[in-house]
Order: sequence, then structure tokens, then C-alpha cells
Amino acid sequence: MRSYTLPMRYFLLLLSIIGVMIGMVVVAEILESENIAPDVKIIIKSPFANSIFEQIFATLLVAVLILILYSIGVYAIVRKLPDEASRFTAVRIFSAILVGLGLLLGLMVWVEDPKEIVLVIGIIWGAIVVALRDLIQNMVGSLVLLVTRLYRIGDRIHVKGVYGTVMDVGFFRTTLMKLDEESGDHATGQIVTVPNGILFRETITNTSRELSFMGDEIRITLPFSADIQRIRALLVDIVHRHTVEIQGKAAREIEQLGDRKFMPEIGTEPSVFVHIDKHQILMVVKYYTASSRRAEIKNSIVEDISRAVPGILEVER
Repeated sequence: MRSYTLPMRYFLLLLSIIGVMIGMVVVAEILESENIAPDVKIIIKSPFANSIFEQIFATLLVAVLILILYSIGVYAIVRKLPDEASRFTAVRIFSAILVGLGLLLGLMVWVEDPKEIVLVIGIIWGAIVVALRDLIQNMVGSLVLLVTRLYRIGDRIHVKGVYGTVMDVGFFRTTLMKLDEESGDHATGQIVTVPNGILFRETITNTSRELSFMGDEIRITLPFSADIQRIRALLVDIVHRHTVEIQGKAAREIEQLGDRKFMPEIGTEPSVFVHIDKHQILMVVKYYTASSRRAEIKNSIVEDISRAVPGILEVER
């Protein structure tokens, strides 16, 4: 499992710097209180008499606070989120939020008048909203993805004409490995990135979020002389043998989903539809298959059909 904890050296470095600064304060106070070397007393004074020193000290304390909040937040995220993909995305978003908080607190340290802080933030935010509208929308989209879990790393989704496996959900963009749906979800090797803000403008289809199965079909053309009823029964039997376990699992998942959302009655048994297509019979076999094994199961079914159907046609002749 990926480790998100920060190395101890970061804390040690900041605490060492703060310790040195506190040591300087203590030494200056001792020299001043004991009245050692009056001439030196004028030179060596409490470093906090210097506003720059005080601001640097406060900035380091802010950095320590951010590191502590990061450690606590990561601990809570790792314990609460069950899967690695969600943890990875949540930690990245949480880190970005802490960076923004750290910058705000740092600005408050270096700017004395709170009104100036509000004014500066207002000007910066207005400029950002105008110039980086799409970027802000992508950031909000990433937060929505984290809360709603519309899709996660490893899911297969359709978005803006692209079908692929989610490789990474970043703070601004989602990375997909493009799949060829026509060839059984074969990975094309093409990596596509889409902005997270697209979920506010486009329809996203997730084939593995709620259910582990999906619909698939096989099309077969036959002459008019074929025994339709016999071949229909054969096709249903072949598909049933390859998908019987999936049918049972699909029925259970549909029932569980129906407890949380409205679900119309869905049959999981394979079915065959017959059409006439250009002087021949077109038979369409529809069935439910495992999303992650769609190509494997389809290939096995096609191989069995290719062996069985020609034999029937030869007998009929």
C-alpha cells in the first residue's frame, strides 16, 4: 500500500530552525538581564525586537501547523477510505487545500492590516475567476468526484466520445487509457486526459460503478432455410453455459441496487431476437457479461457457436 506520510526529516528541519531561533531569544534575554558587557548589550537584543524575525518565526510555526494537519488528515483519510484509488485522489486534493490554507495564513503574518488581506484576496480571486474560470471549474469538479465517487481509478467510463480505463484522477484532469470497444476492450496504448470540469457539461457513463456486469450482443446471419427455433435454442444454451454464474451475480446486484434506487424489473437470462436483413435472417443474441471479462467471454461464446451452427445447417440440407 502506498505510504502518504511525510518523512520525519521535514519536521526535524523545521523544529531545528525554530529551536535555534528560540535559543537566540533565550541567549539575548540572559545577556540583557545579567547586564554583561554594557557595550554589547546595545547590540545583542531580543530578536523579537526585529519585526522581520518575528514574521519569519510565525511563518515557520504556520509551516509546522500545516505539516501536523497534513499528517492528521492523511491518517483519517487512510482509515476512512477503503480503496487505494480513492485514497490517492483524496490525499492529492487535501494537500492542495492545505497549501492554499498555508498561503493564506502566511499572508496574514506578513500583512498587518486585515483589510489589506481582504482587499488583496478579493483582487486576486477576481482575477483568477476571470482568467482561470475553466481551471476553477476543474478544481470544483475534482472535489465533486471525491464526494460523489462518480468514477474512481480502475473504472471504465465513456466521456466526451472517449471510452477508457481511469488511470488517475488528478486535481484538474482525469487520465484514461483508451480502450477499443469494438475489439473487446483492447487497450490501444493511447492515453487521454479530460478536464474534471467536464462532468458539469457532459454525460459520463460508468460501466463498473454500481454493477460489475454489462450488456453485450453477438450478431449472426443465417439463410431463410435455417431452422430458427432450433438455432435459437442452441444459441441460448451456449450463452447460458458461459454466463450462468454471471446471471446469478447480476440478479443479486440488481436486487441490492433496487433497495437504494428505483430499478425496473430486469431479466438476466440471455435472449435472441430475429430480424430480416437483406435477403437473410439476422439473429441478435443479447446477454449480460462481466465487465472486466467481456472480451474473454465473448470469444468463448463465438467459438462454440462457430462450431455448432454450421453443423446444424449441414444436417438441414
